Amino acid sequence: MVHIKNRIRIAVIGLALLSASVANAQMIDSMMNIYSTKFPQEKMHVHFDKSYYNPGETIWFKAYIMNGVFPSEISRNFYAELIDDDGTVIQRRVAPIAAGSAASSFDIPASFKGAAVHFRAYTTWMLNFDEAFLYEKNIRIVSAQASKKAPPAAVNSLRFFPEGGDLVNNVPCTLAFKANDAYGRPVTVKGQIVGNGAKKVADFASTHNGMGTLSITPLKGESYKAIWKDASGAEQSIPIPAARETGVVMHLTPDNGAVLFSLRKSSADSAALKRLVIIGHMNQQLVYKAKINFAAASSVVNGSIPTDQFPTGILQVTLFDDRERPLQERITFVNNNDYVFDAYLSPSSKKFTKRAKNVFEVEIPDTVMSNLSVSITDADINIPNDNDDNIYSRLLLSGDIKGYVYNAGYYFSSFADSISRQLDLVMLTNGWRRFNWEELAKGKEYPIKFAPEDYLTVQGAINGIDPSRLPTGTSLNIIMQFKDSSRQILSAPVDRNGKFNITGLLFYDTADFYYQFNNNKTLADRISLVVDNGFRQKSLIAALPSSTNMDASYLIDSAVARNKRIVQQYSQLEAERAKKARVLEEVVVRGRVRTNIDKLDEKYASGIFRGGDGYSFDLINDPFAVSSLSVFQYLQGKVAGLQISNGQSGTPTLTWRGGAPGLYLDEIQQQDAQSVANIPMSDIAYIKVFRPPFIGGFGGGNGAIVIYTKKGGDQPQDNSFKGLKIMKLSGYSPVKEFYVPNYAEYNPEQELNDLRTTLHWSPFVFLDKDKKKATINFYNSDITKKFRVVIEGVNINGKLTRVEEIIQ
Repeated sequence: MVHIKNRIRIAVIGLALLSASVANAQMIDSMMNIYSTKFPQEKMHVHFDKSYYNPGETIWFKAYIMNGVFPSEISRNFYAELIDDDGTVIQRRVAPIAAGSAASSFDIPASFKGAAVHFRAYTTWMLNFDEAFLYEKNIRIVSAQASKKAPPAAVNSLRFFPEGGDLVNNVPCTLAFKANDAYGRPVTVKGQIVGNGAKKVADFASTHNGMGTLSITPLKGESYKAIWKDASGAEQSIPIPAARETGVVMHLTPDNGAVLFSLRKSSADSAALKRLVIIGHMNQQLVYKAKINFAAASSVVNGSIPTDQFPTGILQVTLFDDRERPLQERITFVNNNDYVFDAYLSPSSKKFTKRAKNVFEVEIPDTVMSNLSVSITDADINIPNDNDDNIYSRLLLSGDIKGYVYNAGYYFSSFADSISRQLDLVMLTNGWRRFNWEELAKGKEYPIKFAPEDYLTVQGAINGIDPSRLPTGTSLNIIMQFKDSSRQILSAPVDRNGKFNITGLLFYDTADFYYQFNNNKTLADRISLVVDNGFRQKSLIAALPSSTNMDASYLIDSAVARNKRIVQQYSQLEAERAKKARVLEEVVVRGRVRTNIDKLDEKYASGIFRGGDGYSFDLINDPFAVSSLSVFQYLQGKVAGLQISNGQSGTPTLTWRGGAPGLYLDEIQQQDAQSVANIPMSDIAYIKVFRPPFIGGFGGGNGAIVIYTKKGGDQPQDNSFKGLKIMKLSGYSPVKEFYVPNYAEYNPEQELNDLRTTLHWSPFVFLDKDKKKATINFYNSDITKKFRVVIEGVNINGKLTRVEEIIQ
């Protein structure tokens, strides 16, 4: 269940307007509690290494998945799709979620000619709800053939939004409006509201990003329209929403520590709509509720919602009648400036000469575990003052709003009152509707099509035999051999329907799946086995949002010109690299001699297990290793802070920093420490111990112990697979390692020009009380004159951080 600041407060204001009970008033309360408990919502932000790309480059990205104000522990698998202008999915990635985050990459085809690609990301749990809340982003592509300028687009739309949802005759109402061009960008607009006979009722003019407000009191029998001129000078007109004959109008005013509300109804409703209920909710939690009773002769009620204890984010206020029918609804933004934790960047060594080594440090003063990502790019290829979505705006604003928020990051660039007023225009002109109140009042629940996914799940079914003929206790003996030749032995019970599954696996690329039945070794020859990895196999079929249209005319000339030159130089570079490749075999490369630990890590570790911060033990070359009774006895006293003991039953107990570290055998998580203790020491090649937190652990983890058994070249060949059936099983998308040149060592490719624009990318930087600082080493390219550093992240308390600096 999601908690707001770990305590939910239902405020009931003590005004004279409060009345006696309202019929069925508890239905909404109870259903909202059910929704928040059974149907928690996920949202995500994605940090990209830079703003736009050239054909042939790699898009590096990291996703932060949240549930309310905390990192999500609902989903275990992350899906991302790269889509072209025609809506065709050209690439797809599946990555494991750990510590509420996941990372991967896409390679833009070198032959790509479009102006943009569309990036879509989601979890399958998110697909149970409104797809408008999936992560969508248009990514700019600049090619050598891209047009320098495009003609300005005419106004595509002018829309009007009555505050609260409806205008009511004879009641003063706030009417907001928003004007956009064909690309979803705001345009300045001004015009008039006219009634019957073209009589002017009001003037209107946008005050910020094509948005503005006006006040209007609609009259019975009048119809109104807006008249304005578009960018081409042509006069346009559009009817404004029709007013209701009777009803209540709600007006909200954000204030310091409160949201003031004013409810006004028409005189025609003096005998009706006396008893109402107003509620406020955030992150699916009811945070305010009041029962309202209009006095007999009163048509106006004023009140306030205290917000000083609410977390920063969108507050939705809804007004109901006494039959729980929604009358008015409005969103407003609460900013208590409580959402940030500090992170600092310190360049301890900065050099801008070609291929010079730089050393930067990232530090947090807090002791809470923090999960960060860091990108360092060529500052000259980025757009100055680009206020596109960032981690603040996405997780606190645009991720909770239907539709496109232009330059959402701008609203978190300052705490100025002027920005707060401009943000309220966004609230007035956008919708937030995760709840269907009519269905909620009837007690209807969401139809759940997709249960929360575990990690990779081997699930299968036996075909070609009546499952009832299988002997009781039938199970499938499985050996999985991975790309690095490591293997895992598993056993999967077969149920009465001939099905089996093994959950919680973690491997990348593909694995060979060998199998045999435990009680009938020839049965595998007489049946067919259908096995999959439990992932969603199909790409999401959904229309691209209208905001995905891309006009590159606003890209600054210098950035476009620079990228065109880089594309042309890349083409020349590839031709030179092809020539060099033919003679590389004759080149003798001299450099630092790799240690045995380096070789073992390259041979055994993969993905998130490779490298990292911790301890490594080479058991192949340790003559005393075989004298230990178990792997745990071997580790005793070798890892500071790791406590290993045997319980009364003799089962090993492991404790590190107050919790149990994760236990992995050949990178597969294990729940039974005793079975790991039973592995002969002569079978173990390599042990890695990761300090807390470890990305593979739930909620950040208490560190991890990874044990690798010997494989090809380290132990005699065996006939384990003889007579076993085999099939291929796909795992998570292969991990592409970020290329980091080392100019301290000679490499023949160093003779080629270095045209990198992304100089460093670290998707997983974990800091806490024991490790408050991370050191980043990188080499400059041949073309970069100044660096742009972006740090984003979240801590386990749900606080966010973003640092952006230009280093020059």
